[in-house]
Amino acid sequence: MADITLTSGMVCRPFRSPWGAFPTRGFQLSTGISSNAILLGRVCALDVNTDTNADQILPSSQTAGVVMSTAIVGVAADSPSGGAVGTTNTRGTVISVWEANPHVEFRAQTQGATLQSSSVGKAKALVWDSTLTIHKVDLSNSTLINVRVVVTQNIDNIGDSGGAVAFRFLTQTPPAGDSTVSRAVLAFYGRG
Repeated sequence: MADITLTSGMVCRPFRSPWGAFPTRGFQLSTGISSNAILLGRVCALDVNTDTNADQILPSSQTAGVVMSTAIVGVAADSPSGGAVGTTNTRGTVISVWEANPHVEFRAQTQGATLQSSSVGKAKALVWDSTLTIHKVDLSNSTLINVRVVVTQNIDNIGDSGGAVAFRFLTQTPPAGDSTVSRAVLAFYGRG
């Protein structure tokens, strides 16, 4: 059991793909990014707010740090701003994104609880740490409206605090009851 000290270098990144090479895709940056720059390892989503930018990407939207996007395309495989926090991105710049395909897995550090065998197979929230500028899987947050990933493997040891896990993006949020329908999470998968 170790308390792993998280750093800004522990970005969300590819872990496993059934094809060997991890699928990537180029996307243009949308307007309105401003100081909310896309950095290596940041979850990106389609800009669903305007029809004219709908095929372009923004950093994932968050409410209190929890990734709330419902048009996730993947994780930034490069940083158009050179990685400096607070620098802006230019509209139309094409960046490479590791695709959020339901058949691939990513890895990220965790927060909220120690790694346990019972975490595997559970839907959890993905959160943005604005201090470290990394995404983390929140092992203590399985609120249906917040979940975006399912944990597929503990990478670090059982009992580790801040340890890494492998996860897949959910294609839809689970229904929160009879009156709530599920919503598609990924931009290109899970819509029917």
